[in-house]
Amino acid sequence: MGSAFIKGLINEKSDSLTTQLSLWHHLTLRNILQRKFTGWITKSDHLEDFLQKRSQAAGELDSMTLRTWKLNEIMQFFKIPIPEELDLSSLNTIGIEIEVQSTALLRKIDKDFSGSSPDDMVRHLLIKIIENFSKQLKDKDSKIQEETIKKVIEILQSMPIDQQEVLKGLLSIEEFSPDVIRNAIFDHSLTTALNSFMMMVKYTVYYEVAKIAVVLSGALTLYLAKPYFRALIPLVLFIFSPIAMATIGIGLTWWTDYYTNRQIKSFLLPIMVMSSILESVQNQEIPYSEDNDKKVNEFIIFYNQRYNNKSSETNI
Repeated sequence: MGSAFIKGLINEKSDSLTTQLSLWHHLTLRNILQRKFTGWITKSDHLEDFLQKRSQAAGELDSMTLRTWKLNEIMQFFKIPIPEELDLSSLNTIGIEIEVQSTALLRKIDKDFSGSSPDDMVRHLLIKIIENFSKQLKDKDSKIQEETIKKVIEILQSMPIDQQEVLKGLLSIEEFSPDVIRNAIFDHSLTTALNSFMMMVKYTVYYEVAKIAVVLSGALTLYLAKPYFRALIPLVLFIFSPIAMATIGIGLTWWTDYYTNRQIKSFLLPIMVMSSILESVQNQEIPYSEDNDKKVNEFIIFYNQRYNNKSSETNI
């Protein structure tokens, strides 16, 4: 299996998948207007609670159904023909096509991204997310800052010694002390160093960098999709600021609704693909076993029976 997206998808956890699919279906223009903007009047925010409830509803489905559902949604978005019968070759081809189109989509929606590979896409998104959370950390109280920096140092010190030395060289430091790492986070030298670090060492450190993003987000669990989407939602909501909404005009037309929802999904989709790729990175150092082939075959068999499960995919 050559597609990192597919390798990760067949191992992706239900918690991550339900978060992704909940946002994919329910982070819409109408829901944002109804739950976010009315909340400005009442000084409350019902959008996050609503999305959390929808995620819990999706959690009632089994992980294989969620994986199949995610794959179908992405194929439909990119207009990739949905095969009546999957096999190993066609599944791999679909995965690679998704990686290529996701990278092209990110170039289109993010003017700062000029990469040409899924590898470039993952690095760019990780660094952008870490940079955004680093800015937010500056506004937190000293206790939260200290706890966060301590966790970041623990991640850095858990890396192999040779990798630690490479990163220290990139940061021009001798040790990962609290003061040094605090300064590196706040002046963004850490993001610059991590970007160079990933380019030098590549896949073996991607998941460690992802864990730093999780820590900086303040997330309590290591389900990667959650903090990534938390970082993205403010960018999506910016589109729907009062000033931006004034440009849409009075009332909602079908075209406005359809076009805007597709734009939201354009922001979400690269991170959904990244989530699967990171899952494959996490598992790539595990020795090959027949269990890997078994998981792929089980997914193909389940996917080919998807029409028996299709009704459950529309009820969250």
